[in-house]
Amino acid sequence: MSLFLEQYLTEFDESLSGDSYIDPIGTLIIWSAFGRQVFSNRINSVSNDVRNYTLNLFHHFLIRKLVNDDAALLSTSLQKKYQDKDSLHFKQACLVFLENLFVYSMLRHEQTGTLATGGILGISKARASSEKDNRNPTLIFTHGPAGHILVRQLGLGVSGRYKSPLMNIGFFDGSYNYNKPASQPRWTAAEQFITGEKNTLLNELASQLHPYLKECVRTLHHEGTLDFADKVPDELSHAYARAFASPTVVGAYARDFWLSQTELDSGAAGALLGVLEAGQADELAPQATLEQALHAGLAPEDQAKLQHITQLEPFLSDCALLFTLMASQRTHTVADVAGHWQRFGRDNARLGGLAEGVKNHAGLQAVRGSAAAQRLTQLQHVANTGDLGQQIRLLSDYHARVMQARGQAPWLSVQQDGTIKVNARTLPRPDPAAWPPGAWYNEYYLPQFRNFVNGLKGAAA
Repeated sequence: MSLFLEQYLTEFDESLSGDSYIDPIGTLIIWSAFGRQVFSNRINSVSNDVRNYTLNLFHHFLIRKLVNDDAALLSTSLQKKYQDKDSLHFKQACLVFLENLFVYSMLRHEQTGTLATGGILGISKARASSEKDNRNPTLIFTHGPAGHILVRQLGLGVSGRYKSPLMNIGFFDGSYNYNKPASQPRWTAAEQFITGEKNTLLNELASQLHPYLKECVRTLHHEGTLDFADKVPDELSHAYARAFASPTVVGAYARDFWLSQTELDSGAAGALLGVLEAGQADELAPQATLEQALHAGLAPEDQAKLQHITQLEPFLSDCALLFTLMASQRTHTVADVAGHWQRFGRDNARLGGLAEGVKNHAGLQAVRGSAAAQRLTQLQHVANTGDLGQQIRLLSDYHARVMQARGQAPWLSVQQDGTIKVNARTLPRPDPAAWPPGAWYNEYYLPQFRNFVNGLKGAAA
């Protein structure tokens, strides 16, 4: 995915890709659905860092506390703009303000050598802005672009990227309503986590940041400015830096909480967690990781989630290989592609046989009735022709429809005489040894889950 606007993060829409050189046969929407099922929508390509997970929850905890605090009053200007503390736009303004406060706090203390700034969203732009302003950047209280460090920060920032997982867990809904009855057990657990005696880092930060935010909304105008160097106490920014110094620092105090809230230590995800935390698991490829997890003695429904992927991926992988061979030369022929297909150890029956193994997958719960199911059915239709030359032609037609749905031109076309013309950047033809039959092409969020798990290891990571 290359566009992460806020609405796209809640439910992925494959057709919105902004890069014509990503996913030419539209299989991301298929494999991502099966991957999200394994991780119960807790892990994806943009939500996989325990520090950012915790930072987003912490900011929402502060805003919820502010909303529920009758003594917390808005300035006349903010009252006029937002009417109420419970309005979505006011909460968004708080989220942007807190994200920016965090980023500049990390920059203020990065020279201590104890902070890991990699993975902090907006850090590069914040550093450039800070240097331009002689290390005294300006914070602007607004939900609008004037207050954003990142372009489209409400979608690209921490709150946007980590909105969907926290919604799926049950902390709030799409409008950031915190006080629905079903959410209360989650917030009770979050309060114990953040303010408990064992979590001194978050407790200390919360004790300083809540009254500071409360004072800011009482005194600041809408789009009012605050000079970071002059108006943000060093003690507060230092507490931010200590609490969120690195993913491993956060993982050391947040592991038990997040495993209990996400339930990623149970079911299919739990089996994968066990593999990733054992021995030399960091060296395992996604395919080997999942195949090892299948031996964990799972309940049938969880075993099936992993088995469906092991059945699906060889088919999707070989569809991707065939298209790669089709796009590997500016001008060549169907016969040329067939020759290379054979050199990769595939024959005329290969795609049809793989399609037979996943003939029921379009009706599975993960994709049933969705655009992903339609794509999978269409690829099965391509494969079921049984003749490689016809498969190549149908795959070209299918690719053209995928690109048309995106408002983009197809990369290639197959002429009536069997000539294939590539109108875009060609794809390098891989070494057959690197793509043997059965090899995986897609990763089903397993690297992202590994990143999350490595953070959970804490200081031992």
